[in-house]
Amino acid sequence: AYTFTVIASNAIGSGPPSAPSNSVTPAAVPDAPTGVTATAGNAQATVAFVPPVNTGGSPITGYTVVSNPAGGVDANGGSTATTHTMTGLVNGTAYTFKITATNTAGTGTASAATTAVTSGRRRGTPTPPAPRHDVPIPASFRG
Repeated sequence: AYTFTVIASNAIGSGPPSAPSNSVTPAAVPDAPTGVTATAGNAQATVAFVPPVNTGGSPITGYTVVSNPAGGVDANGGSTATTHTMTGLVNGTAYTFKITATNTAGTGTASAATTAVTSGRRRGTPTPPAPRHDVPIPASFRG
């Protein structure tokens, strides 16, 4: 933290210092979010996390989630929500995710990657049965 004083000077000399200013701490980039988890869905994943304790002395202005492999879109990127939806994922592909926090000083380092999750149909969503071709169709002929 810093305080400042001002001394006025002219050709005759310098005056007394002013009273110290209030204490000011320069902003730094925030630490990485922690506790990052991902839950797979159909062509998407929900990524949740805990905000960093050290915000760098300035409020967090937004979080961004990135996917590996690339291609996922953070549907609410830049928001301060602690749950983000990643869309545009390819079903059957395993993804990990990292999150960064941003404040007025810039963007901090990325979080640790989540455990890999594979996007796909949600459990409990039935897959339509394939058509059967081995069922006899009754036929009648008149002669």
